[in-house]
Amino acid sequence: MRTLGVAVLGIFAGLAVGFTVFSELLGRLVVDNGEVEAPWTFVIGFGPQLTAVVGGILAVVIDNRVRRRQERQ
Repeated sequence: MRTLGVAVLGIFAGLAVGFTVFSELLGRLVVDNGEVEAPWTFVIGFGPQLTAVVGGILAVVIDNRVRRRQERQ
């Protein structure tokens, strides 16, 4: 159950980071005369989902390492 909770927390953290980086920062950098070119729309659109997946995986990996270190002590 703990692993599932950590994964969900990682997904939400990844979404927050993804929306901040891709939608706000990158979106403002690539806008040209009020429009965004076609390749950048895909990057901005799918970026938060990818960071959510990475965040979930990374959270589980970090939690497993912390658990192993606590078991050794």
